[in-house]
Amino acid sequence: METLRLSAKQYIIAITVGIACFLPPFIGEATNIALPNMLVGLGYTMGADYWNLYGWILTVYLLTSTIFLIPAARLADKFSKKWFFSIGVLLLGVGSLGVGMSTSGEMVLAMRTIEGIGNALMFGSAIALLASAVKVELRGTAIGIAMTGVFLGQLAGPLLAGALTDVFGWSMVYLILCPVALLSFFLAIPFIPRDQPTDKGPYDWIGALLFMGGMGFALYGFSKQPNTEALALLVSGIFLLIAFFFYEKRNKNPLIPVKLILRNRGFTFNNSANLLYYVAIYAMGSLVSLYMTNVWGITDALPRALIVTTQGLILVLFTIVAGRFYDHLLPRWLLAFGVLFTIGGIAGAWIMGVPSTGTLWLIGAILCASVAAFGLGSLILAGIDRYIKNAPPKYATTTGLILISIGMIILLTCGTETAIWSMIAVQAFFGVGIAIFVTPNSTAIMNSVTPQEFGMASGTLSTTRMLGMAISIGIVSILKNIFLSGTSDDYAASFLQMMDGTIIAALVVLVLAMIFSWTAGSRRRI
Repeated sequence: METLRLSAKQYIIAITVGIACFLPPFIGEATNIALPNMLVGLGYTMGADYWNLYGWILTVYLLTSTIFLIPAARLADKFSKKWFFSIGVLLLGVGSLGVGMSTSGEMVLAMRTIEGIGNALMFGSAIALLASAVKVELRGTAIGIAMTGVFLGQLAGPLLAGALTDVFGWSMVYLILCPVALLSFFLAIPFIPRDQPTDKGPYDWIGALLFMGGMGFALYGFSKQPNTEALALLVSGIFLLIAFFFYEKRNKNPLIPVKLILRNRGFTFNNSANLLYYVAIYAMGSLVSLYMTNVWGITDALPRALIVTTQGLILVLFTIVAGRFYDHLLPRWLLAFGVLFTIGGIAGAWIMGVPSTGTLWLIGAILCASVAAFGLGSLILAGIDRYIKNAPPKYATTTGLILISIGMIILLTCGTETAIWSMIAVQAFFGVGIAIFVTPNSTAIMNSVTPQEFGMASGTLSTTRMLGMAISIGIVSILKNIFLSGTSDDYAASFLQMMDGTIIAALVVLVLAMIFSWTAGSRRRI
């Protein structure tokens, strides 16, 4: 039997896309760390203007990305996914350079908008390019390589941002992204093959305007709740999106083929699971950091960054394994290695002894947890692959969501007493669960459509991701306004109430995601 493997050129294409996919998560994670220093450096002091700009710098990037993703992906179908991808990478580099050179808050917002547009153009085409360049039997492996770039960005973002901000200043956090963007651009030009337009019909400008207006009003209005004027914007956005839905159903060449989506169970249900997954998990990173700071009193940035890094390290190590599981290319020895790694990691954690926030202890604990999590994930996927013939992706995606839920339950048990091992376990379960869910889910979405629909599918996949992130941040903002408004002598108790409510809500959302993921099929009517 012929051994399936990517060619050298296909590896380069996947790596090129992976380098580009490194940029947005790095920008997101690094901004969380650098933003306070940025505002101080720009001359803002604590007050209304400070917090208003703080919120806008975070929000404008998500808003811009979400609004433009689907319209940009459909334009790429009409012209060239390769060039839209390349232009998007360049805009990410230009926007990051502009943020790093900004001398005012207004300039930062303008450059963040450019970053958001670049993210929309790049991510709207990235997975479609990979799906077109690699045959279906190896698509999971290629997408796993690209997703490794995403998770490397999540891993490197907080650590590099903290170090660069302390040593060189906040500007360097953004300036270092320029050569990364240029590397992806210069690799894309010769190595990514030129693609032909897959959409020959007229562009749906009316649908694009309805979508962008509805999504923009709805997300902005939602993020500002509770507020009467913002509620009016939210309702207006919802009405525009409803109008968009009915308009698309009648359009012969729609921006989003609503009728096709309604008939395609695999596409619809897996995208729904993807949206719900991001709603449940995205805001947990910032909440966990606030938890450790304000409830446990770990005010030093490095210990908090190291604990959170557990998740990113596991994602980087394990994502390619998840991709190979989708393609049924896992080596037979992985099952035995999974057992050894799991036992070895747990034994190492036991040897570590009394928990500490010291750097050396945390590094050792993170390595032990990562080894154990890698072993557990390998054991699960290798077992499924060996004992369930041609296991469909729902076994991986649902298992991944279950592991994330276990992490949520552990987090729910944490109280005011510092429990370092519990938080590391939370991050470990999150890491292996996310790795097992994301790549098979993304690959299943791309495999549920025809090559002519790759651009639409890639754009929709990225839109559900960005929309889930925006909703997650919006929900947490609303809960903060409810539980943490004003001053309180018992801040920790109020924060724990908010945190517990958020986790319970996330668990409900994850159960819904499991139902969608498990019941997803391939190109069936629903």
